[in-house]
Amino acid sequence: MSNRIILAALALGAVVVGSTLVLYRPDLPLAAQPSTAPQAIVPPGDERSQQASTLNQRLRATPSSQLSDPGPLPPSLLGTAHGVVLRMDAQGNLVLQDDLLRLFDFYLAGREEEGLDKVLTRIHRDLAAQLRTPALEQARDLLSRYVDYRIALQNLPEADASMDPGALRQRLDALNAARQQYFSAEEYALFFARENAEDEYMVQRLGLAQQSGLSEEQRAQALAELELQLPEDVRTARAESMRYGELYAATQDMQEKGASAEEIRQLREQSLGSEAADALAELDQQQAKWQQRLSDYASERNRLRQSGLSGSQLQAAVEELQASRFDELERLRVQALDAEL
Repeated sequence: MSNRIILAALALGAVVVGSTLVLYRPDLPLAAQPSTAPQAIVPPGDERSQQASTLNQRLRATPSSQLSDPGPLPPSLLGTAHGVVLRMDAQGNLVLQDDLLRLFDFYLAGREEEGLDKVLTRIHRDLAAQLRTPALEQARDLLSRYVDYRIALQNLPEADASMDPGALRQRLDALNAARQQYFSAEEYALFFARENAEDEYMVQRLGLAQQSGLSEEQRAQALAELELQLPEDVRTARAESMRYGELYAATQDMQEKGASAEEIRQLREQSLGSEAADALAELDQQQAKWQQRLSDYASERNRLRQSGLSGSQLQAAVEELQASRFDELERLRVQALDAEL
């Protein structure tokens, strides 16, 4: 049987704690919302999961010099790099850093193309190239636990697209139980605390949206207080995202109502400053020119379609038209869009 394994993928904001939905209580800090203690996660017992865990343990016990070369990266990863530089302290211990799991995930992304055996070999070779004992063994131990953790996520409660707060709450509880089972408190805080705060915020926000008996004013106040409990950098990023979203919506509305380019530029300048407004205006011009070129091409292509040419003649004529109007990269975009033009 192949060593390939589909490791569980989690959607941001689609997880939480407790068997029933715990609605927001402004008298408690976000991290202290009441929760039913989740049960320990039992790793899946299927053959592929057991193979994955066994394979990683074998590689962990293999001397670095004996790890085989898995060859070039799979096609999806060629020309890319994780960019994670691992560090050791003065005693040779591994320095925990928030991007460490990114190294693991970079290679794991290629598991469906080349199999888990090659993927894990790449990770072990990378660790050995950057670290020496005891840091190397500490990193290998973390990798072993991370693989087992990813396998265990297959047993998480399902949360469907309905975004039901109760189901999401159960999933987040189970997710945090798994993290606490496989990682130390220090590792949890470094790798998952921010994501958990965002997930907790989303679930409590969904709960508030569905909580009956609140006036609009009470709901708005509760949402504002909930927002304040997010980490400052998360609040800043959310505020920036909302600002751009509101500006985009306002710009679209002005364009539909026939506002001039200068009026739109003034709106953007008030929100983003003159430099950003100028850059967006230039993008608008480039997009308008591109849309005009597409329109002109579509008109000529439609003329060819109505000219009575045979199938092969028509295909050759359209390809010649594309070559005369667009460069190589543009032709790829046009061919992808052509059915909708």
